[in-house]
Amino acid sequence: MTATPIDPATRRLWLGRALLALLAGTILAQGGASTVALDFAALGLALLAVAAAAAPVAAPRLARLQALALLLLAGLLAYALWQTLPLGDSPFADAAWRGLGDALAGAAPRNAVSAAPGLTLAAAPALAAPFLAFAVALACCQTDDEALRLWRGLAYFGAFLAAFGIAQEVLWPDQLLLEPKRFYLGDLTASFVNRNTAGTFFGVALLLNLALMFADLRAVRLSALFRHRRRRSRDGWRAALLVHVFAVLDCATALFLTRSRGAIGATLVAALVAAALMATRRLTADRPREEVVERWRRPIVVVAALTLTLGLFVLFAGRTEHRVQSLASEDGRWCVFRSTLAAIADHWPYGAGLAAFPDVFPAYRDTDCAGVFGVWDHAHDFFLEGLLGLGAVFVVAAAIVYAALGAALVRGARARRRMRFLPVAGLAALVLVSLHGIVDFSLQIPAVAAYFSAAIAAAVAVAVGRTDQGAERRRLENRAA
Repeated sequence: MTATPIDPATRRLWLGRALLALLAGTILAQGGASTVALDFAALGLALLAVAAAAAPVAAPRLARLQALALLLLAGLLAYALWQTLPLGDSPFADAAWRGLGDALAGAAPRNAVSAAPGLTLAAAPALAAPFLAFAVALACCQTDDEALRLWRGLAYFGAFLAAFGIAQEVLWPDQLLLEPKRFYLGDLTASFVNRNTAGTFFGVALLLNLALMFADLRAVRLSALFRHRRRRSRDGWRAALLVHVFAVLDCATALFLTRSRGAIGATLVAALVAAALMATRRLTADRPREEVVERWRRPIVVVAALTLTLGLFVLFAGRTEHRVQSLASEDGRWCVFRSTLAAIADHWPYGAGLAAFPDVFPAYRDTDCAGVFGVWDHAHDFFLEGLLGLGAVFVVAAAIVYAALGAALVRGARARRRMRFLPVAGLAALVLVSLHGIVDFSLQIPAVAAYFSAAIAAAVAVAVGRTDQGAERRRLENRAA
């Protein structure tokens, strides 16, 4: 008796469910901050990536993006491994090892590129998580409906965690899930330890639900919104729109309760980006006159661009000036940025080792402005810490990622119509995490990075998947003719 083969669509359905369950579990486990949770998440994503090989991506551009993600991950892991190898008398070795050899009276030091090989090896699961999540999510999103299903799952989980975080802050403010809350008392963190990490997560979740709300608006005909005589079959959009409006407000409330200024500011700018791009196309089911659309489209874009520019200046330039003036009274992270830049210059171009910041930074710490108390485990700047850890390789990897994702999402924002809200929201999410990454380390939290990567994968699948399918269909028709 032969077993019935599993339908590919069913396989992708369960693969997507497994991915959502794994991401949700990791986020609830304090964002994968502990070693056990991180290792479990990385192992689970690796197994899902193997299972995804049974559902190869058919669209050529999506397949190339998936291959690029996996090749980039392999290259970064190989480089990080090379940083930990003993190199003997190689000039590539970190200067700290040479000093150690002198201190030990001729004992043979490790002489590795990484100043902390143990930390570099331990960081491999955190590095792998977002790339694997992206590759698995692409395998789940072979059609527009599958991409939308994954997007909805991520959006609804974000809204659920926001509601849970609000309830926890009101009813049990001293609890972090089942443990006593030790940090950021008075700030909403939900299942995360750090309020800035929670802020990034809720900002991304807000954009996911905002995109669904924009999609529902396209079913609204304002001219008939208040009419009482409507068929029941047309009333479905009312409930969906109300649900998504509530989800947006839910996520926004949680975001503001985190009191993370960087996350709130970055989310505001990203939401303005999404709203501005949405405003360039028809937002409701009403069909306005073409001359009116063409007359007001350009002014809307200009006003939106000016608003974004002003918002960036006010939110970030003003905040920068304030923080520079109050280094001694606040957290001194801008002083830490200068010290990190000095460390980058001394370890260029090979880097000091992936995740070696805690061991490298003390030698560069300026006690005049950063103080002598407290431990800096991160640079509070994703890009600076990446430069310190990986050197020139980080520049190359970041350029590839931004070029690939930016090109795909812009293509989708220009070419797609009905599903355009996904690539537009994907672009806005990319803006959010990039802006907040300048002043914090949320992207270095595995669960947040993987959640964001899965959402971007769904947006990319919609952005280029359908156009690829159409091109492939035309190619086959031409060959048959």
